Order: sequence, then C-alpha cells, then structure tokens
Amino acid sequence: MSGKLSIDLDGRDPSSLHSGSTRRYADRKRNRHGRGRRGPLLLAPLPGSRTRAERFEDLLVESAERLADRWGERVTAIDFRIMMVPAAKVLERARAAGTRVPWATSRSARPGRPERVTLYRRPIEEACGHGAELLPEMVHMAIVEQLADLWAMDPQAIDPGYGSWDAGPGD
Repeated sequence: MSGKLSIDLDGRDPSSLHSGSTRRYADRKRNRHGRGRRGPLLLAPLPGSRTRAERFEDLLVESAERLADRWGERVTAIDFRIMMVPAAKVLERARAAGTRVPWATSRSARPGRPERVTLYRRPIEEACGHGAELLPEMVHMAIVEQLADLWAMDPQAIDPGYGSWDAGPGD
C-alpha cells in the first residue's frame, strides 16, 4: 500500500487538486445531503413568489390607476405611501378620539409638497380577516375615503362604485 490515501469526493483526478486549477462557483455550490442545488422555490412570474407587502403595493397602484382614469392629474399628483402600522402619534390621536385604529391618513398639500395619502397595511389586512378576496376592495375603500376627506367631497362622487358591495339583493 502506498503512503498516500486519496478519496474521490468530486470525481476529479486527485493529481489535479494542487495543479492551480480551480472549480467554477457553480461546481463548488453546496449540495447538502444530495438534495440538489439550493435556489428559489418559485419562479418570479408565479403569484406565490410575491410577498404580502408587494401584493399590497400592487393593490394600491391598481386602485390609484382606477381613480386616475376618472380624475386624471388630481390623483397622479398625490404622494401615496404604505406603512406597516400607524405611528404612535397617530394611534394616540385615535385613542383620544375613541375611534378605531385608522386604515389610512391623509395630509393636505403644502408649498413644495403634494397631497399625501398613507395606507397602513396591517390594520387593513386585520380588518379583512382570512378573507383575502376582500383586500382589494378594502384598499380601494380606504383610498377613496382619504380622497373624499382631502377634497371635501362625498365618497360616492369620488368613485360611483363606492359602497356598492354593502347593498344586498333585498336592500
């Protein structure tokens, strides 16, 4: 028996191990327990690959575009934002007024600053419960209510379809 013991770990010739040649990164990538290479579980175009935050952002954009078709520049000039939860100051105001946690807030335009509508993702998702099919309409409803507050108009004037889901067949 020779004095050297070699074990073939990757199918290469043991004499080439110290020859200065290196393996490509893809060849070195870990193959843990023979389960194959690690990578994304879902491809980017598939719906499951989007996070909840990204899907919520898509709903906001969809609602804003829907309103921009009707109101044009008035809606496109608004600064729409998404926050996870309201700031402590907003929650304190709601508690003092004895109201629920707000779904959204708005701010009037100031010199050099456009109007702003801020949606709070977690309160809206919590209001939907497990009914994910309600989320698009809840997001749209929150935006319409904030625009109605900003523009001192009736929500029905902002979007004629506002509130139509409340009316049942016998109402």
